[in-house]
Amino acid sequence: MSRWQPTPLILVASGAVAIVAATIAGRNVLGWWQLAIYLGVVAVVASAAWFRRRLTAEELEIERLRQNLAGEEARVARLKADFEEQQQQLQKQFESQAGQLDTREEALARRLQTFHEWMEFPEPLTLNAAPVPAGNVSELVRKDRQLMELLKAETQILYDNITSNKYVVEGKLIPLLIRDDAQQLVLKVARLYQPSAENPLLEVSLDQIMRAASRGSLNLLIVLDELPLAVKDYNLANLYQYVRRAVEAYRLYRKTEPYWPYANAAYYLSRFALGANPLTLGAWWILGSFGKQGATAIAQQVVNRQALALLSSVIRVIGCEVASIYGGDFRHRDANWIYGAELTELVSAFPLSREGLSAALKEIGALQFRSEYDRVFLYRCLAAHRSAQPAKYNAMDCLLSDERHAIATRLEKFLDLYLHGRSADRIAAWKQGVEARLQVKLAVGIKPALASVREQLADAVRSLASYLVGEKELEGNDLPPLLSTSRTIMQLPAELRQPLVDSLRDNPPYFFEHPDLDPDSDLVTIYLDDLAALEARIPPHDPNRDEALFAVTAYLRKDAKVIEGLLNKHRGAYFADRLHPESQTRRAPPDVTRAVLDLLTGDTSRFFLYHPVQLEWPEGKSPLTIKQDDLWLLGTAERLLVFTAGIEPQVLWRGDPQVQATAIQKNLWTACQLTGGEWLMPDVPQPLSIRLPLPLMSTYNNYLKPLTGMLRRGPAESPAT
Repeated sequence: MSRWQPTPLILVASGAVAIVAATIAGRNVLGWWQLAIYLGVVAVVASAAWFRRRLTAEELEIERLRQNLAGEEARVARLKADFEEQQQQLQKQFESQAGQLDTREEALARRLQTFHEWMEFPEPLTLNAAPVPAGNVSELVRKDRQLMELLKAETQILYDNITSNKYVVEGKLIPLLIRDDAQQLVLKVARLYQPSAENPLLEVSLDQIMRAASRGSLNLLIVLDELPLAVKDYNLANLYQYVRRAVEAYRLYRKTEPYWPYANAAYYLSRFALGANPLTLGAWWILGSFGKQGATAIAQQVVNRQALALLSSVIRVIGCEVASIYGGDFRHRDANWIYGAELTELVSAFPLSREGLSAALKEIGALQFRSEYDRVFLYRCLAAHRSAQPAKYNAMDCLLSDERHAIATRLEKFLDLYLHGRSADRIAAWKQGVEARLQVKLAVGIKPALASVREQLADAVRSLASYLVGEKELEGNDLPPLLSTSRTIMQLPAELRQPLVDSLRDNPPYFFEHPDLDPDSDLVTIYLDDLAALEARIPPHDPNRDEALFAVTAYLRKDAKVIEGLLNKHRGAYFADRLHPESQTRRAPPDVTRAVLDLLTGDTSRFFLYHPVQLEWPEGKSPLTIKQDDLWLLGTAERLLVFTAGIEPQVLWRGDPQVQATAIQKNLWTACQLTGGEWLMPDVPQPLSIRLPLPLMSTYNNYLKPLTGMLRRGPAESPAT
């Protein structure tokens, strides 16, 4: 590798250029000699090729390093340019990502707010959750109904406090007094659900308190918005005066209400007697009643009524929110909520139409829920054409039969008026679910054809057989004589009865089944009458089985009083059939009748009954909380029982024919004293004897003849009265 010498090259080139220029300038003088000059210049220029030298090893290394350095610098420059370009691109991407993150943060904030709202709504259905025991739920429902009575009483107390101006001291409203009363209301509601809590207010979390306050605020805002005036803009003092005027007007109206018709009549009659023109008087009365004064009075009544409703709503909101904290799922143990959830289930089961959606929204809007969040939740379910999952709310444990009947009736009406696409499959699927949840027979999709009636009768007979096997614990061979004499099977043609009875004898149903009967058919009454007769006449007579009878009655859309009346009728008839012909007590209250039949289980002999029964105690005072008017003496051929009636009869004393009967007569009364037997009262001092007082105008022998005939040793003396 060589390197050129730049300085000699420049000098030679400069000299050559100067010579050529001079020669050109003096070409006329030089003549042909200028050719030699040109040749010399070419030779000089050609000799410049030798003005270079070979580089040494050090110079070669330096040159290599210089070139490498130049390459590195060029590469670094390129990398720097690329980095700057990438940095700009990343900056743009970061700015774009930052914008997206801001958007997502806003969306997440809105979603988080929505999640907080949805936490107030019912939790999703958990398939693996254990069902709540019916006993606990029933206890909570009983407390819910006690809460409503408590809120009514507290509302009346609040009316009285406002009337007496309790919250105003020296002309100034004292909010602390209102706060104290509100705190007392909270404590009463809390102790209703948790009576063992020493300080309920300190046993709840801050989260529960804030959520209850949020729900209560929403409910109260809705209550204020419904008022006819801009009450929500009032300060506390003006609001109190507004409510107080309404309460005073209400009190005055309640005091004078009974006398207004007479006062008005007396006034107009006096005007007429003083000579007023009847036509003029009639016109004045009309104008006075319906004119400006009447309109003002009516408007004032509306305002007062709304003000009173505000007080009731405030009490209700506070009570319901406290109950939601201490009483579990209080918000959803309500007939309005169950109906709303069932309505969403109904709408979701059929094609959605504008008319159906509008009607459903109006239905939900008209209901009074225990929390406004529930209304919003049902609105969302309807808008999404989804169900609120009514199966998880245990309607059977929360509602009375009348409430379940009302829900079923409204659902039937809504289906008939607003929903289309009512195919047989859709109706059957929806109907099956509702009947299972409400245990109420729906009157939709039932065809009253002859074949259908026969099928219903056969199903009713099968239901009677299932009751005898599942509840009365009979065998298949015991069914024919009982079913063959029932009124239900008599409705079938004669040729169909025996085959049906034989099939039930050979394949008896082992669980009580509700029959598939038309609720509006007369077959329901016949079936229930047979069911009550079987319950009354066939042991065991367990009072708990009445719940199954009330359930099937509610399922068939009949009032509980229907089966109750049938049970009392058949129990009374069976009671009379079993009664001793010489028993002086021929009738008994329904609970006593049921208790007697229960105590007679396994005993086919006739019985006699005595009432009242008195117990003689050593100290002269009974240690029992049972009233002596509730005591009855039951006697059969082999035993005597002193018992009290109730949900389950309680036997206090048991005797046999060895019991001693002694006549007691003092002044104007006569009694029979029984001693002996076995007392069945643990941890209670035993009474000295049992005393059966005789009614007036009764003889000892006649009144006690069944008893003395049963005892092997009668009284020593039978005084007459």
